[in-house]
Amino acid sequence: MEEIPMDTTVLIIGGGWIGIKVAQELIDMGYGVVLAESGTAMGGEPSGHPWASVKKKDLTALLDSVKEADGIEILTAATLVSLTGVPGRFQARFEQGGESFERAVGAVVVALETQRVSLAEAYGLRGDENILTQSQLEHVCASGNGEAPLFGGGSKDVLFLVGLQQEGNPVVMERAIQSALQVQDNEGLQATILVGNVKLAQHGLETLYKESREKGVLYFKLRETPHIKQNGADVSISFFDNVIHDQVVLRPDVLVVEEAIRPHPQASEVAQALGIVRDGEGFLQPDNVHFLSTRSNREGIYVVGPARLPSSLAQGWKDAQNAVLEIWQLLGKGKRVVPKEKATIHRGKCTICLTCFRVCPHGAIYWDNRAVISPTACQGCGICASECPMDAIQLVDFRDDQIEDQILQGTATSVDGPQMIAFCCQNSAYEAAQMARMTGDPLPKGLKIIQVPCAGKVDVDYILTAFKAGVDGVLVLACHKDNCKSQQGNTFAQWRVEHARRMLEESGLEQERLLFATMASNMPIEFVRITKGMEDKLNQLGHNPIRKGAAA
Repeated sequence: MEEIPMDTTVLIIGGGWIGIKVAQELIDMGYGVVLAESGTAMGGEPSGHPWASVKKKDLTALLDSVKEADGIEILTAATLVSLTGVPGRFQARFEQGGESFERAVGAVVVALETQRVSLAEAYGLRGDENILTQSQLEHVCASGNGEAPLFGGGSKDVLFLVGLQQEGNPVVMERAIQSALQVQDNEGLQATILVGNVKLAQHGLETLYKESREKGVLYFKLRETPHIKQNGADVSISFFDNVIHDQVVLRPDVLVVEEAIRPHPQASEVAQALGIVRDGEGFLQPDNVHFLSTRSNREGIYVVGPARLPSSLAQGWKDAQNAVLEIWQLLGKGKRVVPKEKATIHRGKCTICLTCFRVCPHGAIYWDNRAVISPTACQGCGICASECPMDAIQLVDFRDDQIEDQILQGTATSVDGPQMIAFCCQNSAYEAAQMARMTGDPLPKGLKIIQVPCAGKVDVDYILTAFKAGVDGVLVLACHKDNCKSQQGNTFAQWRVEHARRMLEESGLEQERLLFATMASNMPIEFVRITKGMEDKLNQLGHNPIRKGAAA
């Protein structure tokens, strides 16, 4: 083990309310903060969420407190260009007003807000004074002056369109319910919500939904998008109601159209500068259970609030606290004790080909006249070791010779039935195998389980060594897609299995003797099913000819 000094200044990207909240929490813990906002002002309205959950004056007081705190540097109109270095010793480069400068930081928190996009066009609607976006209605409700057309007196029907032109989510649903309640509280106004899937998977949202129904908000749950006709301010909406089994036509006085919550316009550029991956919609945290709640694929870089997914202000507050705890575990009081080496690089074999640098999913490899693996950033997946064309990299706890010894031991014992080796990712298949053993599920007698840190560590050489030693079949068992702790380890493993299958066929062995499959750690039954299925297949194929020759 060795003690490494860690810079205790934290960079926060995004000067919205979540970023300001993170800054306050870090300042209270004695950390320095660089708060960078690409716009010209801090704060603003919480994106994707009405003011209802937090009083505006409280947010303003929070901003004033942070601005006056010691140990904070606020950068406005500043754009992040690049981030180099490793956790505890990052160098962030910015551009501001045509000038470039750097700041040394120990960790990074991304707290970008989102943008809201009206879906009126998707519904075939044109702008009119009685057709409002969700944001416009929230501003009308917040004004409370009684002059806006929405509260202009008399009886009015206010109709909301929610989750009919996009997959619904709890944030969009909460905004609609909050606004519908405010509408319903005004005499003479009736709020009605046409909705696809009612998404309530958020703390307190089920209660809010129930309250709205008790106060008279009407809900129509539709299976298909309604037919909408617009003639100026006159709008008619028709749909089939599955409750009364009849066609319904509504002519609302005010129509409120949902908004899609999209990533910040600069999310792509920020992700590229930081070297972090995004999800399918462009948010800055992949849909991967190993990254919850605020981690990214790089140690020391955290994503909070609406930067990682559409979320309420309350969820963003929780993210802020979780990120601060992660930062404390990383930076502590400015020192961290880590293993001296998780992986070693043979200087004589390294040809500086940059392969390891390119494939590392954690940004743990940098250059100092040679490849260097950061002990603070390395997560020990082994992808670099198996991709290195010179075999110059070895994991300390999973060296090639150690794994090959286990392979040979797996073929030393004679058993009835086929001999199989299963390379199991320690984060998924290996745990499933252990659970299967604990519950007494019957596993093939000839099965040898070899634990690997990630399926991405399984080298083609391991597979060929196993078959050369006489094994009848090999399984490479990885995490499910988008559930790999190393993000890409399962992909690398699948590529190598496909390559090894072609090599087997060229050597005269059936491709079916090599299997790639995915599973989660809580799937012992699936582990048994896959291994027993492989055993049945090998019984049909017969023994590996090399094993036959050895037996003879």
